[in-house]
Amino acid sequence: MIAYAAAVACGCAPPTDDGGGVDAVPVFPNDYRATYRLVRDCRGSIEHAATIRVYVNEIGADAYLADANPLPLGTVVVKEEFVGTGCDNDEELAVWSAMLKREPGFDSADGDWQWQEVIAPNRRVRLDDKTTCIQCHREPECLKRDLMCAIP
Repeated sequence: MIAYAAAVACGCAPPTDDGGGVDAVPVFPNDYRATYRLVRDCRGSIEHAATIRVYVNEIGADAYLADANPLPLGTVVVKEEFVGTGCDNDEELAVWSAMLKREPGFDSADGDWQWQEVIAPNRRVRLDDKTTCIQCHREPECLKRDLMCAIP
C-alpha cells in the first residue's frame, strides 16, 4: 500500500485498462525479448508500484549500461511492469512503458524522447505522450542519465 501511495504521489501509478487508447503503433517490436538486451533484471519498483524488468535495443544498450548522456538516436527502452512479485508469468504482465530517442527538436525540453504506455497483452497504446511519466523522469538523478531512472 505504501508503494502504491508513493507511485500515485509521483504521478506514476500503475495503469488501468480503461478501454481507451490512441491511434498509435508501439515503438518496440513484438519479439523485443529476442532482439533487445536485458539491462535491468527483475526487481521491485516503488515508483511504478510493480515488479519491473528493462530491455534496450542494440542501438542503445551499451550506452544505457555506461550511463551515457545523451543516449544514441534510435535507442528504444522497454520497461515491463508486472502486477505479481516476479517476472516469469506473462499473465501478470500489465503494461509496457516505452521510450524512443527521436531526432533533435522532437521535444528538446525533455531529451527528444517519445513516450508510450502500452497495455498488455493486446499491445494497445494507451498513451503516446509524456504526461504521466515526465514529472518523475525530471528528477536530478534521472536527468544525469538522459531521463533514465532505472539504474542497471
